[in-house]
Amino acid sequence: MREIGSEFWLEREPIAISYRDGCYVLSGRTAIDLIIQDIIRKRPIRNAYLPAWSCDSMVEPFLARGIQVELYDMSFDVSLHYHIDTEKKIDIFYVSNYFGYDNTIDSSILDHFKENGSIIIYDKTHSFLMPDDDVKADYSFASIRKWMGVVAGAVVNDIEDVELKSYPFLSCKTDAMKMKKSFIDGDKSVDKQAFLNLYSEFGHHLAGDYCNYEMDDLSYSVYKSEDLVLMCEKRRANAYYLQNNLNIKYLSPITDKTVPLFVPVFFESNKKRNAIRKKLIDAQIYCPIHWPKNKLITPKMEVNRIFDTELSLICDQRYGIPEMQRIIETTQ
Repeated sequence: MREIGSEFWLEREPIAISYRDGCYVLSGRTAIDLIIQDIIRKRPIRNAYLPAWSCDSMVEPFLARGIQVELYDMSFDVSLHYHIDTEKKIDIFYVSNYFGYDNTIDSSILDHFKENGSIIIYDKTHSFLMPDDDVKADYSFASIRKWMGVVAGAVVNDIEDVELKSYPFLSCKTDAMKMKKSFIDGDKSVDKQAFLNLYSEFGHHLAGDYCNYEMDDLSYSVYKSEDLVLMCEKRRANAYYLQNNLNIKYLSPITDKTVPLFVPVFFESNKKRNAIRKKLIDAQIYCPIHWPKNKLITPKMEVNRIFDTELSLICDQRYGIPEMQRIIETTQ
């Protein structure tokens, strides 16, 4: 059976584009670092307040620039809850959407921090394709490579005229994506471990070297050739089918604004989650966990429950209802 999930591959030949309509950078962490640099040029920054349900790649750019990071705790029962101390004096308040559902922090909290001198950074990675996104942030960005088969890329708003350089380690991921395309198409000569190693090599380089790099031309042209309307429709249809046919607690109902990145579901225990994930892997269905706990999480934080029980079901535009049925049947 054809595998479901894991890394994207290069789906089609890109179109040639000789211009860019904004600031496009290597990755989400490149975007965060670029925003931090722009803020530091304008005013001193002492601390930043980030959501606890974050990965290290979101936290690391702040720490690398000598900024103290504090986390606001999070929990989930019927819906997602943010436990925010509005009495804190914060230089940067960081807000995220989760998985393209309607769960972004209430605007009154953002207004409060802004009125008290905080700079608002909005991570739009998960809400990249959501309509009517009205968060009034000082800076915003989105990682494009989470959504489609680009080699790299993120878009940064509210920053212009920055000098960026080409990334020297793109070839390993480009080669990996081409090899995976052949593998998915049934080429038996392709060594799966070889392209998995190349994907890992790219990730290793990106973790340590990400500052001031631009999005490559190949990725930009792939992005601009994507049918984003069709992408939204397929993701919504897949997510709706999963949520209506699985007896598992999910993040939120699908509304007119929802454009899912994944369908996050929650199990009664870490043991149950891991058992279901293994069952899916055995059936060649690769659903990620979001995320490994970042280095600032403490044992007493409520967000541990989210980290320990969440699993992200695949719903992206590479697949349709038959693949969703495979996911459902495997989790039973």
